[in-house]
Amino acid sequence: MTELEKSPREIAEVVESAMREFHEAMKLREALSLRIGKRTTQIIRFSLIGMVLLMALMFHLILTLTSNMSDITDRMISMAIYMDSMSKNFISVAENVKAMRFSVDGMHEHIKVMDTMNLAMVGMKDSMLKMSGDMKHMNENMAAMQKSMGRMSMDMGNMSYQFTSLTAYVGVMEHNVDRMASPMRMMPFP
Repeated sequence: MTELEKSPREIAEVVESAMREFHEAMKLREALSLRIGKRTTQIIRFSLIGMVLLMALMFHLILTLTSNMSDITDRMISMAIYMDSMSKNFISVAENVKAMRFSVDGMHEHIKVMDTMNLAMVGMKDSMLKMSGDMKHMNENMAAMQKSMGRMSMDMGNMSYQFTSLTAYVGVMEHNVDRMASPMRMMPFP
């Protein structure tokens, strides 16, 4: 018999067999789709959990950074105040040096008069009085300079103390940086 002459029963069996195979293929496809969906869901869940953990760690890092930044800022402000005090003391020393130079210049002018004093003994007494006054003025300037040097010595002691405090602050900042970096050590990447 030819294919055209097949009985309807045989055709029905062929169609039924094809439909059964198609149904089995569809079941396998559906099972495969379910497995892919489950795995994709697991990947998404673990990715979201990892992202949430990373976000929590990032917020912790940001919180640590902001809290330590205010501490660092406060310490920098106190350092700026100390530096401003030192600057004022340096200005005072510069003014005293300027006054001393003025006195030295005045003394230089009076030493020029010494040649004239050798020629004219009569004017020597007046010049000596002037020189005595200048020496007194120079002594006053020297006393003022000595006070300024004492203040400068105190300021240097203050600076030494401030640098010691600054060293301690830097140690605290180093500790804070270590604390900020501690969450990064838990990360699996280098």
